[in-house]
Order: sequence, then structure tokens, then C-alpha cells
Amino acid sequence: MVEFSDGTFWRSITLHLQKCGPDDPIHKCFPNGMGKSVLEQANNLFSLADKKLHTFPFKDVQPCWFRLYTDASIAKVLELLGLTSPTLNDSSLSESLKTHLDEIVSILDMALIMAGGLGREEIIHDILARLQAVSVSEGEDKEHPRKRRRVDHEPGFDHVSDDRLPADNVSIPTILFPILQMDQPTLTKFSHHIQQTRQPAVLTNIMKHWPALEKWQRTSFWLDATIGGRRLVPVEVGRSYVDDDWSQKIVPFQDFLSLYILQSTDHGSNAGTGKNIQTGYLAQHDLFKQIPALRKDIATPDYCYLDAPTAEPGTPVALSKARESMKKTSHPKTIPPETRDPPDDDAADEMGLGDEPQTNIWFGPAWTISPLHHDPYHNILCQVVGTKYVRLYSPQHSKRLLPRPEDEPAPHVSSTGNAKCTKGDVNDGEQRCETIDMSNTSQVDIAAMETSPLEDWDEVYPGINQVPYVECVLEAGQALYIPIGWWHYVRSCSVGVSVSFWW
Repeated sequence: MVEFSDGTFWRSITLHLQKCGPDDPIHKCFPNGMGKSVLEQANNLFSLADKKLHTFPFKDVQPCWFRLYTDASIAKVLELLGLTSPTLNDSSLSESLKTHLDEIVSILDMALIMAGGLGREEIIHDILARLQAVSVSEGEDKEHPRKRRRVDHEPGFDHVSDDRLPADNVSIPTILFPILQMDQPTLTKFSHHIQQTRQPAVLTNIMKHWPALEKWQRTSFWLDATIGGRRLVPVEVGRSYVDDDWSQKIVPFQDFLSLYILQSTDHGSNAGTGKNIQTGYLAQHDLFKQIPALRKDIATPDYCYLDAPTAEPGTPVALSKARESMKKTSHPKTIPPETRDPPDDDAADEMGLGDEPQTNIWFGPAWTISPLHHDPYHNILCQVVGTKYVRLYSPQHSKRLLPRPEDEPAPHVSSTGNAKCTKGDVNDGEQRCETIDMSNTSQVDIAAMETSPLEDWDEVYPGINQVPYVECVLEAGQALYIPIGWWHYVRSCSVGVSVSFWW
């Protein structure tokens, strides 16, 4: 194992920060030169870059500011560890690490989340891997004991500790219109399905070799993988992103786990008691890019490397592509798209994805909801822990599903004023605010239809009961193929972890 106090490692980092190549985007932040090195003015440069990232809409921020934010973040870490002087004092590392571990992890994770760690991803991952090794080898749990879940059993039984995520299911619906199932189809058979049948399919026995099926059920695994729960993650707070009170925040994983996952079993028991336990959802996040070690627990399905058909003519995705306005996300974001480099149109293919499928994690309690929406990609949604209910509608019925208008701001933006605003051209002085295109999301509230089945929903959404759909309860170890452009509503029936592969 490489020692955390390896002087050669830290010297290489300081050299990287001191010498940026002539083509490095960071130079564009300072056309007349930066003056002192980033190591000598880390805090001031960090504040400058942070201001740029928070002043302008993410898509308008120049790459140089992501580079500066990243380098200044690493420099701040070196300063906290006492490593900014020319002579590295290895003996002080251990004490500095104990004192500043939480802050160091937060700084590095924010560099990944806010700036994609642009140009320094490998360095940041190397530092975090060393922190991970140190926290395990030194048994830091003595100072930060894990919170083990206390489970109430039948009356008369004692409380017991449980290392597993809560497994209670809630509101499992009766499936009336089941989705076709395919048991471990061959590549040839699946290729024919996506090219000719063009329908959703539940795929069974394609995840049997995933270590995640067992490992990810344990809270201790997640705490170990996140440096005792210190790693930061972006969490959606609220039932659904179409609700007025929906928001996003970045929190330590330990807080996400304790507040939203381990307490999730209290939601039902607190109904009517006045206790307000918010729903928290780690949704559509590339956690595998942020924590690369997690990737060894899963495997990209071979099906994702097949040639896939484009969207059917006349459907919303096909029309959107024709207008060259493909969306790269299904969930709206009030923070930058996590752990991804700033957009580079020249490097992206016509679908907005590179050669590799884009992987996202979905981790949350029961009753987390993705409202009825469609995506501009083919998707294989793999259920790792827990169960999900999924309902899908063909894109041929899009008009009857009442897509939201393109110019209608997201409810949480219009109600709270969260949109970022910037001054326009000096000649007009007009203030322009960033809004979120929600046209890939339906106005139909499937969750309300689920919970109030006796209501006349045709009166609310004319003709909705005549629109055909298919559905499934996706169990752990199963995957769901969602064709490009198909409308889908997803609800967690328990604490669950899913992985989606877009291609």
C-alpha cells in the first residue's frame, strides 16, 4: 500500500500546480498572466473562481474558471496539510490529516461536483484513495462510530442491530398490463428486439455476476466507500422535481444515509403525527465517476454497445433532434451536472453521449418519484437493491400525455426565484434569467392517479384512461430496457438503488 505521507507523491502534485502547459485553458482566466502561482494565492483564486461558477448559468461559464476552481481547491488541501512550503514535512501529515480530514474531503468533492475536477481528475482520485486507505487502516471508526439501524420487531422482542438497508416494501401495485420479459437474451435476439419490436422489456438473469447485488445492501459498505460517510453527494429534496417545494443540496453521504434512508421506515408510522420527514433522493448522479472504486461492483450490459435505432419519426425526441436542441438530462438541476466535464460539442456525438454509455445512480427511500417523462437515449435501468414500479407509454401517444410547454419554468424555479439571472447586453441592460426546459415532462400526475384510483381522471386529463400503457414491478437483479423517447413514470416501492445506462 502506498503511504499517505509519500513525499514524492505530494511533490508531484505541487509541480503539476506550478506548471500548466501553454494550451491549458486556465491561462484564459488571466490574459495578462496570473502573477503568483496558485499555491501562493489559493484562497483568493478559489473565491474568484467560485464567484464565477455561481454568477452565471453553468452552460455560460468558461472552462478556465472550472480549471481555476479545481487547481485552487487542490492548493487549499495542500495548505491544510502543511505541504505548500518547498520542504515537505512528512511528520506533520498525520496530525494535519486528523484535524482537517472532513474539510479536505469536502473541498475535493466540491471540485469534482462543481467543476468536474477538470484536468485534475486523476490527482483528486489519487488523494481521495489515500484518504480512504488511511481512514480504514487507522480504524478511524473509533472516533466516528457507525450508526447502526435499530429495528423494532414484534412486541416482547429486543431491539437488534442491522447492517442492511431497510427492505420494507410499500404500496406494491397489481400489474394489469405487464411488460414483455426476456430471460438473458442473446445479443442477436436483443438487437432484433430493439430494431424491430421497439418495445420495453424486462431483462432477467443479466446481473447475476454483479458484486453490487450483495455488497450494496449493507450500510457498512456505503460508509466505507465514502470515507466514513464524509464524501459529498447531491441530493434532491422533495417528492418530485415537478413539485413547488423541490430543491437540491450537497450533503455528506452520512447525512443522506441517516436523514433520508435509515429514517425512511418512519415515514409510514409518522403519518398523521405532524412529523414532517422530507424525501431525499440521490438521483441521476454519476457516482461512479466521482468514486471510481464503485464501478468494479457493476458491469455495463453488452447490449449497450449494440447499434440502436433513432427516435421514431414525429415523436418529441425526433422533433427535438431535428431542432438540434437535444436535452442531456431528464432531471432539472439547480447545481451543475455533477462530475462531468463542461460540455464539449466537438467531442460529443450527435446524441450528446460519447462512445461509452453514460451511467447514473438512483438511490433513495420508498416513494421517491421520477414523474412521467421521456429521455433522448436508449436506457437499461438495472435494479440493484429494493423494488421500483415503472409505467411506460409509447411516444406515439405523446400529445395525449400533455407535455409541459417549453417556455414554462420549472415549478421550483417560478415559486422560489431560484433561476440564475445575469445582465444582458450593455445597450439594453435587460436582465435575463435561466429557466429549465420541462417539455420532456408530462403534466399528468401518475402518482396522484395511483393513490386516488377512484377519482375521475378523465375529467382532469381528458382521455387519459384510454391511453394504453405497460408496467412492471422491477425487482433487485432485474433490468428494464426503456426505448428512446418512451414516456416513463418511476416510483420506488422500498429503499432502492438503481443504475441506469444511457446509450
